[in-house]
Amino acid sequence: MRESFDICVIGGGVIGLSIAIHAAQKGAKVVIVEKGKLGQEASGGRAGLLTTVSEGSSEEHPYSKLSREALQYLLHWIPELHSKTQISSGLVQQDLMRLSINQEETVVLEETFQIQSAANSKTTILSAEKAREIEPLLSTHIQMAVHSPGEYHLDPVQFSHALAKMARTLGVAIKEQTEAVQLIQQNQRLYGILTNHGDQIRAKTTVLAAGAWSGLLARWAKLKLPVYPLKGQIMVLKQGDVDLNVMINTSKGYILSKPNGTIVLGATNEREKFNKAITPKGLEQLLPLFDYVPELKQCEIQELWAGLRPATSDGQPIIGVVPGWEGFYLATGHTRHGVLLSGLTGHLVAQELENNKTPHLLKAFCFERFAAVGMR
Repeated sequence: MRESFDICVIGGGVIGLSIAIHAAQKGAKVVIVEKGKLGQEASGGRAGLLTTVSEGSSEEHPYSKLSREALQYLLHWIPELHSKTQISSGLVQQDLMRLSINQEETVVLEETFQIQSAANSKTTILSAEKAREIEPLLSTHIQMAVHSPGEYHLDPVQFSHALAKMARTLGVAIKEQTEAVQLIQQNQRLYGILTNHGDQIRAKTTVLAAGAWSGLLARWAKLKLPVYPLKGQIMVLKQGDVDLNVMINTSKGYILSKPNGTIVLGATNEREKFNKAITPKGLEQLLPLFDYVPELKQCEIQELWAGLRPATSDGQPIIGVVPGWEGFYLATGHTRHGVLLSGLTGHLVAQELENNKTPHLLKAFCFERFAAVGMR
């Protein structure tokens, strides 16, 4: 079978879904091709932290600016998704505490406070005693805390469901359990893909948004894409009588209570190719988190989860046209911040595909930056 579209999106995670939604809202005929089920990979994580990133030495760093803009976009977009799909994304506003438990962590926390406070002017340093007044469950060994009021988290699974329903409502064709197995190309022009079902999907533009698998698929175009899988293992506890007042971030990972009665601890950062197995070695990396909130040791484990995040060699996403190609676009490498960046990424990518002009916010994230430092 042969079908034709304006845009073919390879990958049905939050990035691919957002691009499809925004492009469809502009009148494009869009298809999503997903090798498994929508939102099942990194997008299906359990935390959904929406804390902005602090990359570089100032708040003017492009990645820091992108993440702050993305948060504001998401805060306006989520109510719209809820209104149109009747699916809640589980958005929660809650204070965040970054904690230190030894002198080494305290030094780092003091050094990074200036960057963190630039992103949130209400951020303050607290003594251990003051921190425990706000969150009594904190360990008596806590040395210092940085308190950031009014941060956010959501439910990534529900968010993915809302995006999927929104895409279908807009007429986006969704092909789950469908794998792209070959590019249809001629003279550096991409015309779409062939699938594992033997179908041809023709498109004016093909968007590669396949997360950790993007680097493998890019090889079809002889493109060396510096994207690799970064495994994250997560432990989900039954909350029981332990209810945290704040989100907690540490050098060992994060701890947060969710409205569904769970507490999420995560996440590991393991470079292990495409192995999603839950391992004792990985879970062992999460055990130091209990030192910050010892009461959590009494909680029952509800779930263990692992996913592969699309990491890049410089820690920042790759968004933009593929140099030297027509009809080929990249939107990948969002690593730990895919949910946070999803709304704005979709908006900006759809804008560029419509106008054939790169939005200012995306100029720092094009693939060509790797050629400049010999990484291509």
